[in-house]
Amino acid sequence: MQNRPTGFGNPWLQLGLSVACVFVSELLLKRGATDVAEPDSAFSWTGINGLESPLVWWAILLIIASFISWLYVLRYVPLTVAYPLSRVVDILVPLGCWIFLGELISTTRWCGIALVVIGLALVAKPVAQMEERL
Repeated sequence: MQNRPTGFGNPWLQLGLSVACVFVSELLLKRGATDVAEPDSAFSWTGINGLESPLVWWAILLIIASFISWLYVLRYVPLTVAYPLSRVVDILVPLGCWIFLGELISTTRWCGIALVVIGLALVAKPVAQMEERL
């Protein structure tokens, strides 16, 4: 991980950007699919009518941006570190749905979110210590 770029090219910033793109895209996909849902349509079970929503297309662009950013991250950060840290999205999406979409989170799901937070802390601490030495 030596000789890695700084500024916008910093792989840690790119990892955060990748996660943010996935987070926002999931919220846009949900809103877009909900806005154009037609339960009586013959193809409603496919979800294909979601492509009628501009929000879904914005989400697709964000997914592509996330993918490009993720490929960049993998050039500099080991997958064994990057992937577990990217799972912060598993916390952000339920929280975002709760805050922005008004969805409920059950007690069991809150416990699961807490376990993910603990897991992320266990992964992030050695990474932070390694970064301090560089």
